[in-house]
Amino acid sequence: MKHRTGLSRRTKINRLTGFTMVFPAAIVVIVMMVYPLLQVIVFSFSKVKLPFFDLEAVGLKNYISVLTSKSFLTIIGNTLIWTAVSLAFRFILGFISALIIDTEMFGKKVFRIITLLPWVLPQIVTANTWRWLYNPENGLINSILNSINPDLALNWLGTRSTSLLSVAVTNIWMGFPFLMLMLVAGMQGIPKDYTEAAKIDGANAVQIFRHITLPSLKNIIAILAILEFINGFNSFDLLFVMTGGGPGISSETLGLFIYRTAFSNFDFGLSSATSMLLIIAIVVFFLLYAPSTRRRGEK
Repeated sequence: MKHRTGLSRRTKINRLTGFTMVFPAAIVVIVMMVYPLLQVIVFSFSKVKLPFFDLEAVGLKNYISVLTSKSFLTIIGNTLIWTAVSLAFRFILGFISALIIDTEMFGKKVFRIITLLPWVLPQIVTANTWRWLYNPENGLINSILNSINPDLALNWLGTRSTSLLSVAVTNIWMGFPFLMLMLVAGMQGIPKDYTEAAKIDGANAVQIFRHITLPSLKNIIAILAILEFINGFNSFDLLFVMTGGGPGISSETLGLFIYRTAFSNFDFGLSSATSMLLIIAIVVFFLLYAPSTRRRGEK
């Protein structure tokens, strides 16, 4: 009995020591997460007077101003298109690349290295490289199109109808390797017995993908979909460098709108209100999406 008591006491001391070591770092992390969020909440209900950030309570005025703005619906539409297109095509390319890597194909190691390059490059390098590719006068894309048919060449980043989707292509190219890696990891965790048994029963590649691969990856797909949704709504740097939200507001998303409102117009109250609406939208999406994925996982 004494031996057991001694072990229990030693375990308690070890746990207390661990908590003591982690506690200061945990406090720093909590403060850095909670304090900015509380400040954004306070700013969203206030008129922020610069340069000393004096606050004047205005109630829901900032929220009403955002929701009744003429440009807000356009920006919401741009954000939804940007997020939906990026998410869909990143998944498509990620799945195709993951399936290629998961097979016993010759040269798959070289293929893996090549497909990882877009993800490894710094975003600022990627943005400026694609700006050159899209250059209407001497860019590679228009040079190729001019040699085929001059009517096909466009000012990709300077035209309202093409600016958002042009940057979305860059975003897809840059981000699909991350999904590929996650999906490959999931595929390699599927027992080989499942696919071998299905092949013996006469299942083809499409049937194996539909009835074995996809169901086995549903949890990973759910997590990736949430991450991609949040990433799409928060996107800023790529759009900022390539178009700045223009021409006009044709490629402006919520992330750019929040930045421009705060640091160009210096309206921190309106920017904070928009940030809170963005947070609420993401939380609502998560609350609606997470239970549905849990129910699918229980079936």
